[in-house]
Amino acid sequence: MKTLKKNVGEGAGIPTTPKSGPAPSWENPLIPNKKLRELYATMAELRLLEAHVTKPRRGRKPATRPSSTHGEEGCRASTMLSLKPGDLISEPAPGIATPFLRGARLATRLASGPSKPDLPTATDPATRLHLAVGAAFGLAPQKKSLLVTAYVYPAELSLREWKPILRLAAADAAPVLFVVLPSPVGQRPRQQDGQLSLTATACGVPGIPVDAADPVALYRVAQEATLRIRSGGGPVLMECIPFRIPGKQSDAADPILTMQQFLLPRGVATAAWFQSVAVRFIARLNNIAK
Repeated sequence: MKTLKKNVGEGAGIPTTPKSGPAPSWENPLIPNKKLRELYATMAELRLLEAHVTKPRRGRKPATRPSSTHGEEGCRASTMLSLKPGDLISEPAPGIATPFLRGARLATRLASGPSKPDLPTATDPATRLHLAVGAAFGLAPQKKSLLVTAYVYPAELSLREWKPILRLAAADAAPVLFVVLPSPVGQRPRQQDGQLSLTATACGVPGIPVDAADPVALYRVAQEATLRIRSGGGPVLMECIPFRIPGKQSDAADPILTMQQFLLPRGVATAAWFQSVAVRFIARLNNIAK
């Protein structure tokens, strides 16, 4: 089988980073450098995995196409890294992101294709989120500080449909984190950016708008939100807003490129290290494919 390209900027759409000289030593007081590198590697590997799974294979019928997570890597990695065994996931559709980010064996992921999440992917988004809140209520009596992370797209529900769900979650402090992902290409949200956060706050659920292309900000918000939820503080809503590139209204900023631009000048990582992340993971994919 033909191997994948080893250039970090080719094929999978991972941005390349120009070489630079040594940068001064720097350490984030809130997020260790080791965790920052883990966050970047997780995002880059997810994009490479999706590119590999969706790549057409000569002479073979295409497998069931998983839902795309392109541009969502920061939102998903930042929230998944804070989960622990026993936590549950609610997804809009089956995909490869959740099992991969939660540590499933890579060979198993490639062999089985998209897998079902922990909770049903009901056709009706409101029903799906009600099920997520119900599952969160079921976790609470276990007293293990477990939670439900419910991913949802902004075009799935109107503000009117959101209100009873948010009020239900807030009423008994359901341990649930609502993560509103960026809208997929060609899909328009049913409310303006930030409006859902305001609505959630008015319904008793802290709503936090955060840049979908800023993995460091996303990780910090996710950490604070999960800490609040696990300590019995009730649900939180993270609204991941895709800020646009100036002068390119149709293009959202790339979270992987943003992360590179954050790590490189601080000396947390080098251009060679970014390249090595891709090369090592592509080698794993090619070894499994042989």
